[in-house]
Amino acid sequence: MYILNFYMMRNLFVTLMLLMVSTMAMAKIKTVVLTTNPQMHCVNCENRVKNNLKDVPGIKSVETSVADQTVTIKYNTKKTSEEELIKAFEGFGMKARLLAQGEKIVKEAHECKEGNEGGCGE
Repeated sequence: MYILNFYMMRNLFVTLMLLMVSTMAMAKIKTVVLTTNPQMHCVNCENRVKNNLKDVPGIKSVETSVADQTVTIKYNTKKTSEEELIKAFEGFGMKARLLAQGEKIVKEAHECKEGNEGGCGE
């Protein structure tokens, strides 16, 4: 009886693992690189972007670069789309657009205002 239960439990475990792997394989992860308007100027600007995107369904990771003026987002295509990601920026007062491959953005000169926790205060 114990041997039978062991084999049944092992088969159940293997079946569950295969189901989990096949479910993860169906989720397609895509990467998109965006640039923002207004530009990001400091760590506060980067944090503003990251904090406002963290609850968007399907986003796996957000990386920002003030130097390159990029926001790189990895997301699950079954839960969101490029259009929805771009629209999410409007919810916190920014605009975003796809960055063309090889396109470089020149960072504007800017001095951040002190004391604004939601961003640099422009």
